[in-house]
Amino acid sequence: MAVDTMTEPATDAITPRRPREAQLPTVSVVIPVRDGAPYLGEALQSILHQDLADIEVIVVDDGSCDDSAAIATSISDCDSRVKVVANRGKGIVDALNMGISLARAPLVARMDCDDVSLPDRLRLQAACFEADPDLQLLGTAGLQIDRNGKPLKPMDVPIGREQLRDALARYNPMLHPTVMFRTEAVRQVGGYRSAFTYAEDYDLWLRLSETGKLANMDARLVKLRSHPGQISRVKEDQQKAAAALARQSALLRRSRAEPFDASSQPAEAIGAFLAWRAATGVGISSLERRDIELLLRTAGIPLATTCKLLFLATVGAPSFRTLALGPRLAWRRMTARPAKMRRN
Repeated sequence: MAVDTMTEPATDAITPRRPREAQLPTVSVVIPVRDGAPYLGEALQSILHQDLADIEVIVVDDGSCDDSAAIATSISDCDSRVKVVANRGKGIVDALNMGISLARAPLVARMDCDDVSLPDRLRLQAACFEADPDLQLLGTAGLQIDRNGKPLKPMDVPIGREQLRDALARYNPMLHPTVMFRTEAVRQVGGYRSAFTYAEDYDLWLRLSETGKLANMDARLVKLRSHPGQISRVKEDQQKAAAALARQSALLRRSRAEPFDASSQPAEAIGAFLAWRAATGVGISSLERRDIELLLRTAGIPLATTCKLLFLATVGAPSFRTLALGPRLAWRRMTARPAKMRRN
């Protein structure tokens, strides 16, 4: 940093030595939090007690209304490796991208504010990246725990290149809070995208798979907490629709650009995609039908678009399940309406 001086230094003065840059950490841990006070302290301590000490921890407070920011700040006052930044409630995608933009390490590890990492997690994952220069993304198996930390069940993930590739085409085969990835690889593909909110991780994995190697470890290195109010439970339909859009987008990228703005809100992106798909006039295949059905559950899709897609599904895959798509969709929408709007 340049320093303005008021006087010229003496010619025989000793030129002061520049301070050495602080050594970069090996891993940056990004933890977004919104109203996570009950578990945040335990989550942070599990990271700070890792046997890989050369880390930085970036806590992105996404507009919490509880004591989350105060808890994180008090811990950062005691441990300089922790940095707390405010995201002002802009959402999970923006919070994650902010954390990645601030990361100084070549590797980023994800962590949720209510989960617990085992002490050797970061060291074991970082060693895998050191051993394999082609590796871009690495997840692990996990252990599901309840709100009190009691073990519930093991959480397995597909292991092996072929198994992981096959799974990736059908569902998200990686546990988001367990992953570690190369910082620059994620930056180069554009980070997380808001059009895929609730499945933003799945969309990112699909894009990373187009440029490099993905893998899972069978070691259970993270305890993932299950409790009411989690995104996966509260926003189940939106999550499934976002995942369907991610799969369809991955297929589209092989031949053309995505027909929607990836920085838009999910409903807008889904609406634009379905309008484009209906306009193609091409019959919907049996493999595509499931994703189209999930996308059509989104509120606000015009009736004309829905009818055209139902027709294309019947033309492309004339099966009993396809013929029942219209009634299933109508029933789904009816039951999804607020109770006060339903007739007795």
